[in-house]
Amino acid sequence: MLEDFISIKKDCIGIVGRSFALSALSLLLHESSREAAGISIEAGVIIDESGSPLQEGHDFPLYADVDSMLSAHPSIEMVFELSGEPELVGRLRSSLPPEVALVELPAARFFLRLHATDRLWIACKANLMQTQALFKSVVDQFPEDIMIVGPDGLILDCNNHFSERAGKPIYDLQGNNPLKFYESLSSICPVKDGLIDVPAMPRDNKELMFSESDEHGKMQYYRLYAYPIIEEGSDNVIQLVIICRNITERTMIEQRLQQSERMATVGELSAYIAHEIRNPLMAMGGFAKVLINDESIDSAGREKIQIILEEAQRLDRLLKSILSFVRSRDVEKNNIDVNRVAADAMQLLSLGCQLQEIEVEMDLDPFHPLGVGGAEQVRQCLINLVKNSMEAMPDGGRLKISSGISGKHVWLEVRDSGPGISDDIRSHVFDPFYSSKVNGNGLGLPMVKKIMEEFGGGVELASRPGKGTSVALLLRKAPVA
Repeated sequence: MLEDFISIKKDCIGIVGRSFALSALSLLLHESSREAAGISIEAGVIIDESGSPLQEGHDFPLYADVDSMLSAHPSIEMVFELSGEPELVGRLRSSLPPEVALVELPAARFFLRLHATDRLWIACKANLMQTQALFKSVVDQFPEDIMIVGPDGLILDCNNHFSERAGKPIYDLQGNNPLKFYESLSSICPVKDGLIDVPAMPRDNKELMFSESDEHGKMQYYRLYAYPIIEEGSDNVIQLVIICRNITERTMIEQRLQQSERMATVGELSAYIAHEIRNPLMAMGGFAKVLINDESIDSAGREKIQIILEEAQRLDRLLKSILSFVRSRDVEKNNIDVNRVAADAMQLLSLGCQLQEIEVEMDLDPFHPLGVGGAEQVRQCLINLVKNSMEAMPDGGRLKISSGISGKHVWLEVRDSGPGISDDIRSHVFDPFYSSKVNGNGLGLPMVKKIMEEFGGGVELASRPGKGTSVALLLRKAPVA
């Protein structure tokens, strides 16, 4: 670079010329430019308009003639002649020692233009680097995955968020196939030979929503965006910007709102069900009880009546569950010891676990965390979860009951070694009346969720096929007395 060359010749320049010619060297004589370029003007011989040498007026020493300047400054290796006068140029050519180079006016002008161009290039490069650094800093702060896909369908660049989620440095991700990380892209982008066909990409933006389970088995929801970059002056797509945003929290809120709307609908229907179905159902059950004790009816008839009675009772239990689920009620909230709740629940279920050859492990917080809720309701929720785990392990397995504190919540977790829950079922387990069991009514987990939310807490479910299932009851942490 020119800058490197100048820095080698540092502190070795002498100036010779008339005062009016110094304007041509204004950039070189500017103090900041000299320092930036590594240039130091040692001395000069400057002649005024009357022909007399100047003695002062510049920030470097001035001399009456060239010999005096060279004698006082033997380090000078170049002399810039700025007048362009043939007589002065001739004298300098004949008098300068061989080790001192003469730079005549045309060469000096060329040097100045080259120097100015180099300065401009350096300034532009610095400005570009500053802009790039600012842009990357801003992009890296985004909580979304961002990648740029080139015309060949491979990753050109990405931000730190995507790099961290992929578990690889950015330079290792460059040149990878983006479909390796987001298979869903194939549904909104044209694909050719296993790669995104960027030139064939439609000119409008595309987006889709997808879900997947994380490493802990919890459902995560994402929205994927594909933005084509159009070449200026044409309609050609030259690059693709892919953005993936985690919308789990927002989706959960939307699902809760949708569930609330469904609950409102179920609540309206429950009054009609109670009035129109329950009274006839009670009459049917009452008559069935009378008939089953009638000695004039043979055993075959009694069996049929028994079936009618049992089905009427089953419908009555279902009706009670529905009414209990949708009925608004004031819940009493106290500070409860979740360890005590877990111990009481497992005391009731321990024999059933033994008979089913289920190994139970209690891993309770030794500090006995206190949560805000109702002991009886939380105990019933825990029993419901444990029974679900027992049904998932008919041939035995492992069951772990844990408690602890996380942030603002106290939690009770039930973890089993059962077959786990697939993604398509997992997204519906808290929907009322949805059940994968033959005789299930689909109100168990929704009821647990409703009770915990009434206490200001919630329920978290994590599961992976073949890896078991865990369900945690969350309660607000009791305030410190």
